[in-house]
Amino acid sequence: MTYDTERIISELSGTIAGQRARVEALQGIPLERLHQRPATGRWSVAEILEHMNLSSGHYLLRLQRIYARVPPRTTRKPTFSPGRWGEMATKAMQPRAGGHIPWRMKTLWLFEPRSARIAGMASLQRFMTLLDGFAEVLACAREHGWDGPRVTSTLGPVLRFRICDALRFAIAHQERHMLQIERTLEQVTGSQAA
Repeated sequence: MTYDTERIISELSGTIAGQRARVEALQGIPLERLHQRPATGRWSVAEILEHMNLSSGHYLLRLQRIYARVPPRTTRKPTFSPGRWGEMATKAMQPRAGGHIPWRMKTLWLFEPRSARIAGMASLQRFMTLLDGFAEVLACAREHGWDGPRVTSTLGPVLRFRICDALRFAIAHQERHMLQIERTLEQVTGSQAA
């Protein structure tokens, strides 16, 4: 399977811009609602944001390191082929039409939101900074391409993604949690109205 590089970069850039707009809209929501859990054992909006800061931050840091070392002569190829595991993981992570999540997975303890780090607007601001970082990485990819070292996944060195796969996977993961934020806000609003 081969993808058009420019098309994928444009799609990912659009997804990031959409995620940023959705997160900016959260700034108008009262802080107590961002911290309210819809049910016992379910995450609040602030906890979801902090989870994304932890998990997506893992990929962003590694991608930034890679592009900081890219020699200026590197040029991008017009197409790329994703890795087999990267393609499978990205497709499994992406929400389907209508917001259906096909493959649910348990969060690794390392990426569970910690109470000490969760601070509503601070978590929100960290996530917006993270989105800006991904936008910068995509700008580097547009200029330099996807070639480079593999990115160690959050599962450790047992699974290492190509650069394009790491970007696609992280952004798809964020998209699934953006839907979770929307559902959480609906549930919290519904419980307040009751």
